[in-house]
Amino acid sequence: MNQRLFAIEAKRARLLERAARERDDVAQTLQLWSQPLGFADLCLGVLRYVISSPLLVAGAMLVFALVRPVRTLNWAQRAWGLWQGYRWLTQKVAP
Repeated sequence: MNQRLFAIEAKRARLLERAARERDDVAQTLQLWSQPLGFADLCLGVLRYVISSPLLVAGAMLVFALVRPVRTLNWAQRAWGLWQGYRWLTQKVAP
């Protein structure tokens, strides 16, 4: 019976050591990803703010259109083409 308890205790010690090593590996990996994920989180926050305030977006577009009308038309054509491509693709993919 003591042999069995000794084997269980040894296995438990090995498992605890392995779990500690894996926790350290995960912590190190997450540390490497903290800056890129923080930047992505910041970008999503800005995007949410912009989406929640359409008047701000409309005002920025108006200023851009007044300052650079030709460039605004080029961007509008690209956006329209992307929108049409998106609609075509979703109609072809959707049953």
